[in-house]
Amino acid sequence: MNPLIQGLFKKFREEEELLEISNADAFELFAASLILPEDLIAQVQKSDLLLDQGAIGIDVIALDVNGQLAWDADDVREICENAAKVEVSLHFIQAKQSASVSSAEILSFGDTVRKFLQNDGFPSYPRMEALAQALGAVFENYAGRLKGSPSVYLYFTTTAPKHAISSDPVKERVATVTEQIDNLGFLGRVSVTVLGADDIHDAWVRKNHANEVEIQFEKQVNLPKMPGVDQAILGVVSVAELLKLIETRDEKNLDERVFYDNVRGFKGEDNSVNMQIMDTLNSAERSLLPVLNNGVTVVAASYAPKPGDAVAVSGYQIVNGCQTSHCLYLSKQSLGEAVSEVYVPIRLVVTGDEEVATQIIRATNSQTAVQENDLVALSKFQKRLEDFYKLDAPDFKLTYERRSGQFYNKEVTKNRIVTISDQMRAVSAMFLDAPHVAARYASRLYDDIGAAIFREDHKLLPYMVSAFAAYRLENAFRSGALESAYKPTRYHILMALKYHVLGGKSASLEKGKAEEQSEQIITALKQHDLIATFRELAQSVIAAGGGQMPSEAGAQARPGAGPRAVSGASRLNP
Repeated sequence: MNPLIQGLFKKFREEEELLEISNADAFELFAASLILPEDLIAQVQKSDLLLDQGAIGIDVIALDVNGQLAWDADDVREICENAAKVEVSLHFIQAKQSASVSSAEILSFGDTVRKFLQNDGFPSYPRMEALAQALGAVFENYAGRLKGSPSVYLYFTTTAPKHAISSDPVKERVATVTEQIDNLGFLGRVSVTVLGADDIHDAWVRKNHANEVEIQFEKQVNLPKMPGVDQAILGVVSVAELLKLIETRDEKNLDERVFYDNVRGFKGEDNSVNMQIMDTLNSAERSLLPVLNNGVTVVAASYAPKPGDAVAVSGYQIVNGCQTSHCLYLSKQSLGEAVSEVYVPIRLVVTGDEEVATQIIRATNSQTAVQENDLVALSKFQKRLEDFYKLDAPDFKLTYERRSGQFYNKEVTKNRIVTISDQMRAVSAMFLDAPHVAARYASRLYDDIGAAIFREDHKLLPYMVSAFAAYRLENAFRSGALESAYKPTRYHILMALKYHVLGGKSASLEKGKAEEQSEQIITALKQHDLIATFRELAQSVIAAGGGQMPSEAGAQARPGAGPRAVSGASRLNP
């Protein structure tokens, strides 16, 4: 293998704690982490991306439905039932460590993808079967709502040198696969790409280097010095300049990473406010945008003035103006040359003070209709919980990510990062006896249990203990020591573990006894080998469900979070 790629692969395995799985499986996850959009990667434990053992032709499949990963027909219904429009894209990855490119394997990859898209059936591979049925459910139940035909992206990944992937035989095979899939007749964009060592390195650089860009202000005013703020500028920039902040450097795709600290995502083109923005951009009134729109707020880690009214910013996030930014990106083609003539208000704040950055996010978003679950990251309890993780009295070595992406480009073991969604699921399953609720998507989960968690009077230790229990369990699955067939029971295992250790229910999270019980669970979790215990608990869960996995429909296909009721939860007693 190319020594540079070998080094990056080694670093990835160490950071993600994937040293105990096979080289082939780890490389498939390495490729997926570089290829798949960051917003999809963030929704799942990376090891859950692996398909059935022994599956040939495809290593990773990601079905993106309205920005959410769907693993089976249940997920599709959950995502689409209340959606006015449905947008679908599929990502297929075949990852080879070889430094050469096999034409036969490219054709085999394409043939397997074609069979999947036609739902020819994969009875020996339940995860692939469930994914194919999920796509079928989109066509069967929501064809009338499709915004467009599904986009399909195939990535045949190798460590081959540039000349090998650009050879005529490889180009011919790519053209053949593209034509075969395009000829199915029910797809939109079809993209087939063969990646080599240079492409892997470029993808790694894009994902791991801090964002940096130089933009030109049309007009700007420097604000007076303020505590905790290195520089603050009010001004206007052209749409062309703003696009530099929100597009990827090479492909000019929307760079979702710059919206990590925005408390909410894009609400879609059908949202009434966004429709007004796009109508304005497509009308003669677009020159009035600076007075009709609040613009964007950018918080950056560093700043350097350039000649004229240009500035270079790095480590930046767009913390307010996500809707405006997306609308401008979607309208860039219709704007044409006007991208340099239409202007957008911008507020640039340069600060290294985390508290100041948080205040800016809350203040700029309190002026718009933001849901409470979006702002949970900014609560006083969340700040205390983050600090409690930093103290790490139990020596768990976990890191709490209070705001999405705050550890981007920092030396943190990624697999030990606990997001707010991770925390909600873990504490709900273990201490609220709600494993069936824990399996839902984050927004639905908060709707169901938001009032019961993250309360100011809650003790902090149970939160950290539940997250560590979830980490130990995921590590058992990731290493292969605990059979992946038990993954659908993961949240039930967390609840069962508590009953196993305590012999009964746990105290309310505001009680001092909850901390004492947490200490008991810590002692159990610090045992060197928990695999046998996890396996016994999983078997108890299945027995309590009458021999069925929790929500057996799609269970084999959906090892992670997903919107489904889980049967048998209340029957598992200590």
